[in-house]
Parts: sequence; C-alpha cells; structure tokens
Amino acid sequence: MAEKTTVAFRIDESTKEEWEKAAKDPAYQSLSHLIRLSVQREIAGEESAPRTAEADTAQTDNSEVLESLSRIEKVTEEIEKEVKATAREQRAEELYDLEQVLLEVLPTAPETYQPGPKEPEPGSVGRKPRDIAGRIGADTSDVSDALEDLANKIGQVRSAQSYYWRAE
Repeated sequence: MAEKTTVAFRIDESTKEEWEKAAKDPAYQSLSHLIRLSVQREIAGEESAPRTAEADTAQTDNSEVLESLSRIEKVTEEIEKEVKATAREQRAEELYDLEQVLLEVLPTAPETYQPGPKEPEPGSVGRKPRDIAGRIGADTSDVSDALEDLANKIGQVRSAQSYYWRAE
C-alpha cells in the first residue's frame, strides 16, 4: 500500500463550516474524503466526481447500458435485414405478377419470325415497353425490367430494337 502523507492548508472558519456541512452527506466518509474527491474532480476536469460506491454503481450502470444498446443494435440490424428481404420478396412477387400480365398483353408473332429483309420490321410485330406500360397502367421502367427478364429467361418472349413480342 502506498505511504500516506498529510497536506495542510489554511481556510476561513466559515469555509470550514460549509465544507463540514457538505461532508455530512452520506456519500462522503469524512471532510478529508470530500476534499480528496473534490481535488480529484478538479484534476480530472470533471464537473462532478464519482463518489465511492456510486462510482462502482455508475460504471456497472454504464456497462449495462452499453450491453443493452448493443443488443438493441443487433436486433435493429436483424429487423433491417428482414425488412429488406421482405421488400425483395414483395418486389419479386410484383414482377412475377407483372410478367404474367405482360405474357397476356404482348403481341404475338410466328415462332419463325426473325427481323430481317424478308420479314416486317419489329415495330410492326412488337410493342415498346412505354406503350405496353400505358396500356396496362404500369410504370415504364418496371415493364422494361420485366420484359428484359422474360426475354432472357424464356424463349417465348423476344425482342429487337427495343420492341417486344411473344412467339407462338
């Protein structure tokens, strides 16, 4: 244990009485304890120094608060992941529904149709996404995305020069 030393200084009697009155607070063990804490507070630059047992309690409370905040953060992250997954699933369902509607409203062309010199232009066989979107009351970019997906996924939907049709 560190060797203790005595520090003496002079103060007015009224100041001593004020300090002794403050030291009667159960948070302080003695006038010396109050003075030591006050000096520690001043050195640390704190407005209010922790008080003996309260210091331990404050640290425990702080760690419990930090643990609670950590748990809340983890739960929040999990909720965000679930919300994003649900949004993706909902978007996929909406696109699937849109794809079904598009398969019904797309103009048809013979299976053998290939745009070229001996066949009509794609504009006479197919429709552009914005025309189809206007017809079914959907967003043009959603229709464009869904048509592109259909053209890539199934051979029944074809495209050329931004026109889409269904092959029969």
